[in-house]
Amino acid sequence: MAETAENASARAPRDRSRRRAVAKDPAGRTQILSAAVACILELGFYRTSTNEIARRAGVSWGAIQYHFGSREALMLAAVDELHNNFLGTLDERHVEGDTLAQRVVSLYDLLAEHYGRPIYLASIQIMLNLQHDPDTSPAALEALSEQQRRVAHEVARLLTETLGPDADDASRSALFHAIRGFAISSQLAECVAPENTGQHEAEARRFFLAGLVAAEERQR
Repeated sequence: MAETAENASARAPRDRSRRRAVAKDPAGRTQILSAAVACILELGFYRTSTNEIARRAGVSWGAIQYHFGSREALMLAAVDELHNNFLGTLDERHVEGDTLAQRVVSLYDLLAEHYGRPIYLASIQIMLNLQHDPDTSPAALEALSEQQRRVAHEVARLLTETLGPDADDASRSALFHAIRGFAISSQLAECVAPENTGQHEAEARRFFLAGLVAAEERQR
C-alpha cells in the first residue's frame, strides 16, 4: 500500500532548526543595541568595547556575535536602527502651516525629534569614526552611505514642503544645517548645565526660528 503523506510526515525527522535558533538567542537585538548606544554616550566610541556592551546587556560576547557577527556590524546596526526610527516617525507626516513662519516651526518640530535626541550624538560618533577608520570595510562604508541617502531623501521632501519647489539649494541647505545645529546645540547645553537651560530654551528657540524666517524672506 502506498504510504500516505500523513504517515510519511509523522515518521520524518522533525526540523528542530527553529527551536535551536531560539535557544541560541540569549538576548534580543534591541537589548544589545540599547547597551551599545548607552556605552557610546557615556564612554565614547573607542572606549566602547564589545565586552562592556555585553556586560551592560547582561549577555556574553557569543550573543553579540550571534546577532551581529562583529563590532563593526553592531555599530552599523545601531545607526541603522536610529535612521529607521527617524524615517518611521516621518511616515505620512508633513510640514504644516499657511505661512513661512508656521512651516519653519513645523519643520523644526519634525527634525528635532531626531537631531535633538541624545541617541543622535551616539550615531555621529559611529558614523565619523567608521568613515575615517582605514580598517572599515567597503561594505560598511557603502551601508553608511545608503543610510544617509535614505535620510537625505526624506529631509529633502520636508524642505520642499517648507520652502516650496522653487527654492534654491543654498536656501534649503542653510535651513537644514541651521535647524540641525540648533537641535544638537540645545541638547549639549542641557547635558552641560541642565539647571540653566529650561528657562531660556523656549525663548531661544523662538528667537532662532524668527531669525531663520527673516533671513529667508530677505533672500526672496
